[in-house]
Amino acid sequence: MGRSGGKKQKELRKKKLSFFMILVLICVAAVIFLVPVVLTVLRSFYTEEKVSLAGYQELFLNCFPFYKMFWNSVLYAVTITAGAVLIAVPAAFAFCFARFKGKRLVYVLYIVLMMMPLQVMILPNYIGLRDLGLLNTRAAVILPLIFSPLGVVVLRQYMDGTETGVIEAARLETSSCLRILWHCVLPQLRVCICAVALFLFAESWNLLEQPLLYLNEDSKRNLSIFFSQTEKYEGEVLYPAAVLFMVPVCLWYLLYHRELKEGLKYH
Repeated sequence: MGRSGGKKQKELRKKKLSFFMILVLICVAAVIFLVPVVLTVLRSFYTEEKVSLAGYQELFLNCFPFYKMFWNSVLYAVTITAGAVLIAVPAAFAFCFARFKGKRLVYVLYIVLMMMPLQVMILPNYIGLRDLGLLNTRAAVILPLIFSPLGVVVLRQYMDGTETGVIEAARLETSSCLRILWHCVLPQLRVCICAVALFLFAESWNLLEQPLLYLNEDSKRNLSIFFSQTEKYEGEVLYPAAVLFMVPVCLWYLLYHRELKEGLKYH
């Protein structure tokens, strides 16, 4: 009993030590990520070696391109997120429950496309948009990203853990796939849809290459382009603009962090 008790104490000490080390690493990583954010916020209130709101005043009252680019960012992020979710949900439902030839091959192609770097897809997208006459239009930014494979793959993997008994019972009552999807599948996907929407929104909010290459007019570009043109604006407006740039994604995360945590669980 004495030896077994000593072994249990040693194992307990090892578990506590490993837990403490993991906690320390998490705290260090959190500090590394938070320091730039905190410094940016503090710097936005520091102008001409004193605490001041002059940077925000200059941004809101004299930097008019910021407004146009901000609302362009909102338009792109909201439209792309909504469109991608509307397409990803029925596509994932089809990959999970429908039966058709070549389903596995098509799904593998989706995974391959998701793994490809952005630079590989830029040129084919540019050529396609050019041939369709969509260059220098907002549709050039929105349409390719609506069909992003990320949401389809994540939702399909999550659907593997849903209760299929409810769906089988619904098939006895109706042959409408839309009704089954709406009443039986969507309630089980709510948390995952929130997680996918958050990732899509963050990705769409930070777009840089697509607006820079597909659009020629600053009036149609987003805030990422605003920060890439620092030589056009005074330094005191950049830090307040950076703070406002972080607000939408942070708010979305704070509102739906529980859904994000649950939606990322593998079922």
